[in-house]
Order: sequence, then structure tokens, then C-alpha cells
Amino acid sequence: MSGIDCDEVLREVEAYLDHELPEGRSEFIALHLRTCSPCAKRADFQQRLRAIVASKCAMDQAVPETLAVRIRMVIEEEHGPTTTA
Repeated sequence: MSGIDCDEVLREVEAYLDHELPEGRSEFIALHLRTCSPCAKRADFQQRLRAIVASKCAMDQAVPETLAVRIRMVIEEEHGPTTTA
């Protein structure tokens, strides 16, 4: 076992995939992902999902206004009101 809780890994998997964690923390999570199949599958799914979204966004630069509104609503629910420039 890698000495880290699965819930803890799943809370940080997004930051790990974005290379936003300190090196030591990233290595710690990488070790867990190598030893825990369910967490590794979740991380792989997130990575593949990001690739799909990135490819779709690259093909169609215009985001439908309804989608933008829905995204803002979810962000506000999770993090409070956002400010727009």
C-alpha cells in the first residue's frame, strides 16, 4: 500500500493531472496510482475525458451561451459568485 487514502488521492487527482502539485506530493500520488487499480482507472478516465474535451473545443471555438451559463452556475454553486471581465 502507498500510505495514502483513496479519497485523498481522488480529491487531488485533478491537480495531479494538471501538474499543479509539489514534486513530492505528485510522486506520492503517482505511487498510489501505481498500486491502486480503482484510483488509476479514475485518473485514466479523467485524462481521457480531458483529451476529448480539448479536441472538441479546438474544433469549435464558439461556446454556446447556454453551455457557458450552465458552467458558470456550477462554478458558483461550488465556489461562490465569479466576476467577469
